Amino acid sequence: MKKILLIEDNPQLLKSKIEELRKNFSYSIDTVETFAQLQDYLTKNNENVFIALLDYFLDGAMEGQSVDLLLEHKIPTIVYTQEYSTEIREVLLDKCVFEYLIKKPNTDLLYSTRLIERVYKNDFIKALIVDGSESFRNKLAGSLQQFGLASLQSSDAKTTLELLKTHSDIQVVLIDLDISGDIQGVELVEDIREHFPSTMLGVLGMTPHGYNSQLSIEFLKKGANDFITKPFVKEQLNLRIMQVLEMLDTIQEKNIEATIDPLTQLKNRRALEVESKVLIQSALIANSPLSVAMIDIDHFKAVNDTFGHDVGDDVLKWISEILKSNFRKKDLIVRNGGEEFCVVLDDLSLEKAIDIFEKMIRQIESKSYENDGVIINVTVSIGLFHGIKNDIKSMLSLADKKLYLAKKNGRNQLVL
Repeated sequence: MKKILLIEDNPQLLKSKIEELRKNFSYSIDTVETFAQLQDYLTKNNENVFIALLDYFLDGAMEGQSVDLLLEHKIPTIVYTQEYSTEIREVLLDKCVFEYLIKKPNTDLLYSTRLIERVYKNDFIKALIVDGSESFRNKLAGSLQQFGLASLQSSDAKTTLELLKTHSDIQVVLIDLDISGDIQGVELVEDIREHFPSTMLGVLGMTPHGYNSQLSIEFLKKGANDFITKPFVKEQLNLRIMQVLEMLDTIQEKNIEATIDPLTQLKNRRALEVESKVLIQSALIANSPLSVAMIDIDHFKAVNDTFGHDVGDDVLKWISEILKSNFRKKDLIVRNGGEEFCVVLDDLSLEKAIDIFEKMIRQIESKSYENDGVIINVTVSIGLFHGIKNDIKSMLSLADKKLYLAKKNGRNQLVL
């Protein structure tokens, strides 16, 4: 499990900071109070630490010694001091510390929370640096590493596009105006946007100091999310990148929300339409059938009428959990609406699919829903189509006809 390492020799402040962190994060929090403890900790178990929060004047350490030790272990570090010092700030920035903040209860909480969350997420993504100067690329890569962000490098348009196509974890590209080859960075942004929209990939343009400000405007017109002028202050770079990545996170979260049923947390009809296209295409290429099941809770209206809609909603969530427990992570499990669900399976024989659904019918029948003294015997009916058509609508229609027969024939059964 990923950990935050909290390094503080003032017990009261340590307790306060732990309480702050636990309110905002579910990450494990390890603490040390002296330099000797820090040395011992880093020797034994630093692998899962993704960020350190450090009291600059730590008991037992010479000034700056704790910072050097953490940076030796390549741990992104936020340093706190009691009062702001320009001299300390310059020293810390020169050492490539991630951030320098004043140690006052609650005043830095919002910003610290953003920083910690961003560094954690950065562990799963990469940046791409595109610049004609190898020395600048290496220097910038070092700065990004202190932000917890690994990076790839390119000097030209062709390599850049190849890297973007082969590394799906690249989420932000930093492009200088001057790159190798026949085109400038501004034109490369335009090429990138033909394949990677701004909702999928962040682009930060870099313009050398003294260039016409129109170039910065051109970066934005061609599709860059933002731009920055070189040479830049490291905090400015971190903030610009953080803003671009947070924007992408927000868009992705909204997209996920748009495909999730809020009550059951299953996929919704929109997700079914989009994700089924991929399954159908793969099945057509492999000449392999899909199993498409329509599932309906029997006599669900009576549940709502007798026990109320709150209990009805709880029954829907209960059934949803049973559905999730019976299928693979890759399977498409959808709430169509009301008490109706749909499941799309690939890579299964007809016999195996029938076995899975019939076992689930028996499981639901034998369990009964129980909560706050309410006991309800729940059953489901299933219509199953096994085969392949060019669109999900056709297969759902055939499965729905089978579902109608299952209900007509007495419910609590599977009809193929």
